[in-house]
Amino acid sequence: MLTVIWGAIAARRAQALAVLLLTVLASAAAAAAPSYVAAAGQALARYEASRATPNELRLRLADPVEYPGMPADPARTPFADRVRQLTPAGFEVVLGAQSTDVAAGRAGTVTSTLVFRAGVCERVTVSGACPRATTRGQAPEVMVSTQTAARLGVAVGDRFTFGVVPVRVAGVYQPLDVTDPFWLGAEYIRPAAAGPSGIPAVGSAEDAIFTAEAAPLTDDNAILHRSTADLYVTGHLLDTRSESDLRDAVAVVTRDGTRAGLGGGSSLPLLLDRVALQRGQLADGVTLGAGLLVLLCWLVLFVAVSSAADQRRPEQGLLLLRGVQRRRLWALAIGEHAVPVLIAIPLGCLGGVAAATLLAAHTLPARADVAVDATVIGFAAVGAVGALAAVLLAQLRMLSGSVVDLLRRVPARTRGWRATIGDVVVVSVAVAAVVQLRSGGSPSGLALVAPVAGALAAGVLLARVAMIIGAATGAALLTRGRTATGLALVQVARQPRFRPLIALLTVVVAMLAFTAATSEVASAAYTDRAVVEVGAPRVVQVDATSRSHLLKAVRTADPDGRFAMAAVVTSVSSAAGTPLLAVDSDRLATVAAWHPSYGVSLTDVARKIRPAAPGEPVYFRGQLLDMVLSATFDAEAFAGNKVRLTVTVASANGTRVVASLKDVEPDRKTYSFQVPECAQECRLTKIEIVAPVVSRQLEVRFEELRGSDEDGGREMVVLTGAQFADLTRWRLSDTSTTRASATTAALVLTVDENRRATPAAISVVDAPFPLPAYLSGSPETRLGAAYPHDGVDGTPSTASVQGLADRLPRLGGSGLVVDLEYADRLAVARQNGSEEVWLTSSAPADVLDRLRAQGLVITADRTTATVRQEFDRQGAALAVRFNLFAALAGVLIGAAGLVAMAAAEQRTRVAMLVALRRQGLPPRAVRGGYGWPVAVAAVSGGLVTVLIWLLTRSGQRLFSDGRSPVPLPDWPDVGRLLLFTVPTITLFALTALVLGRVVAASVRRRSSR
Repeated sequence: MLTVIWGAIAARRAQALAVLLLTVLASAAAAAAPSYVAAAGQALARYEASRATPNELRLRLADPVEYPGMPADPARTPFADRVRQLTPAGFEVVLGAQSTDVAAGRAGTVTSTLVFRAGVCERVTVSGACPRATTRGQAPEVMVSTQTAARLGVAVGDRFTFGVVPVRVAGVYQPLDVTDPFWLGAEYIRPAAAGPSGIPAVGSAEDAIFTAEAAPLTDDNAILHRSTADLYVTGHLLDTRSESDLRDAVAVVTRDGTRAGLGGGSSLPLLLDRVALQRGQLADGVTLGAGLLVLLCWLVLFVAVSSAADQRRPEQGLLLLRGVQRRRLWALAIGEHAVPVLIAIPLGCLGGVAAATLLAAHTLPARADVAVDATVIGFAAVGAVGALAAVLLAQLRMLSGSVVDLLRRVPARTRGWRATIGDVVVVSVAVAAVVQLRSGGSPSGLALVAPVAGALAAGVLLARVAMIIGAATGAALLTRGRTATGLALVQVARQPRFRPLIALLTVVVAMLAFTAATSEVASAAYTDRAVVEVGAPRVVQVDATSRSHLLKAVRTADPDGRFAMAAVVTSVSSAAGTPLLAVDSDRLATVAAWHPSYGVSLTDVARKIRPAAPGEPVYFRGQLLDMVLSATFDAEAFAGNKVRLTVTVASANGTRVVASLKDVEPDRKTYSFQVPECAQECRLTKIEIVAPVVSRQLEVRFEELRGSDEDGGREMVVLTGAQFADLTRWRLSDTSTTRASATTAALVLTVDENRRATPAAISVVDAPFPLPAYLSGSPETRLGAAYPHDGVDGTPSTASVQGLADRLPRLGGSGLVVDLEYADRLAVARQNGSEEVWLTSSAPADVLDRLRAQGLVITADRTTATVRQEFDRQGAALAVRFNLFAALAGVLIGAAGLVAMAAAEQRTRVAMLVALRRQGLPPRAVRGGYGWPVAVAAVSGGLVTVLIWLLTRSGQRLFSDGRSPVPLPDWPDVGRLLLFTVPTITLFALTALVLGRVVAASVRRRSSR
């Protein structure tokens, strides 16, 4: 039998070579998937690690017991022994010790941390030297940052005290890379403080002070320290161990560390969750592309081998007629094709790894290694075995047919349930996949390949319809004398093997168009989300001393309002809360990026949220405020319950409530407030009478407010009695127990008797109240309605809805936008939310220097382009690119299938056409008939694309977090689709044309003999 098998391979070496090449393609496609997924998983893990916060990269263990002496290396302590027992294999351990106290130098003091941390000297540049070990009686050596040295007024060789311990400065350091996880973010290198004295250098006066390995003291009890251990997850661990294993390891360390009495914590599970999510999405997405390639290879093999098998039908019939047993024919068929399949497995592994390497080099966000492992070999074997199954299935009809049917030149059409069972199975699988996909949740199981299954089912059905239409059309054309086209259609319709070819080309065209559409929609969705989430072409996160400081700094840096806008964004922790965006509304339309999904014009938004102010703010200067008022109440009835007076002032350093230096007493008196921050300028926000228990009616008359220097100089009148008496200048916070009235030269505040009185407050009416706002995400809210929210200071407030938007910049589909200046005037507390400066793309190159010059500290800087790139580097985006690559490779496989089928049937086709030519068939009627499958595939491919797009677009996962503030586009750009589909159809048409000309040339040569 082996001799017969080798003889069959040698006799049909062209077919064996075709089977080998197509099996190699199937095996390579199957092997490329796990290779690419593994490499991309490494790249995603490394990319996420590069973006992670320092706390997400390590697990901290801390000794709860403080020990006497300078912080030193705990490597030889019981703490280190316990840490070694708890540390999982592969984690990098950094031991340390630290003590917090006040450092005092000749120029000032600072609260800082004295730290021993292994490896610090390799990560800094030092002026002087790194600290060295000292002996008892010597001052311990330390290393301070540039900013700490400036605050303390020390240089190399100088001394200062930490707590009560005198230390010597051995060096002044600057970190080489402040983003290195070694510094633990702001734990050791503190961010610079905002304000006029802010400097662009990294760090601040509160930076850690580093000490040497050993520094014994005369009195070790003068200082106490605590040992720490940071367990860092390394890139090698993320590459080689699964996220579930690492998560379990972290849980075990945390549990056992708690039992051992070691405190600590970590956000490492958050990083592992993100990596696991992205790797899972990548694997799921790649399944679609790899499944498409493998399926196409199997289809091509089926078409090619079935065509070749049809040519050998008479041969098989004669063998059966002469008594050859069918099991020997099966053994011959299996053996003939098993040899190229076995050879294809190692070749497919190498080809798949090569393709994955090439694709990884051009698509992955970080370097990754592509290797051959057991999984790759297993997938390659599955692809090859599937190819063998497709080959045997293609020969099933021939090997199981009757002798009479095999001896026919044209095979009889399959009828009954056998003719439709395959279609029923394919359609059933497609329906199940689509139903599972549209049921919601993350795609899994059949849902992962729903587009491929849907395209195959629709292609099979349309191919059957096309064969019927082709037969009827061909017959009609022949009766009308259209010999060329009619004969070609009849030839195609009479050959059952053309039906899988039509289905194959339909699937190729449809999946390329679908994948290109998905890629186009993903690209548009990434851009749309970046525009809305960022809010402007560029957003710089800053640290300001107050909201007013932020506004003033930005307006000074951009006095004309051409490229910069101040903004404050507050987020909420509860699902019921409403995010708030406060903007400098006069600049909103100029700076913010508009998007059609907003449904409103930003100019209209700005106009609605900033109407004319109902009054002017009350500004003053002076370090001392004097309030002249007359109070009337029964002191005996109050029985010791004090009446206090407070004012709320807003300065460049923030909003603060200041109490008077003495309690309110009956009669006319002057009450003073110390407000040193108002030496430059302050704004009066609110005046309050605080009396928790009002035993009798309380009446307070405000007559005058004066500001002055601390020594009483430069006195100025802030509010006169007449201005107090103007009730339009004031807003009463509580009207249930408090009444406001006016005399000629005073404001009268009356508090009714109340055992549980709230503070009686009057606020300056310098902003509209409730605050005008534009709302998104609540279409049922009517215009003018009051909408509760947390203000820019975090206190409960109320807004008046002046307009509704579908979406808003930065907030997306849920949020509230208000004017920042008005919101700040209504605020009664300190900062809340993220302070930002929004910039246009035309902002000058030195804009950050301008902002720093105004005392703002730059803490983050992102652009729409960088956020867009981040989406492009997520697992879902990588899967889309792999699928596009697979679809493009599928085009070549489809063309190969067309060529393989034509080669298999060329001898029979030429013989038939030669006979017809000798009977008078005109030369122009001699065509191959291959244009009909291409034409059908072009039309049906478009129909199938639309169908599977409508059925599966709701289940597409284009973002790793599964959400977007902007709806995904319903349809892709047709122009982009044509860039992919037109060349594909052209390639198929040219292939069919060439094959037809080859057939015609062969017919001419044989007819002329």
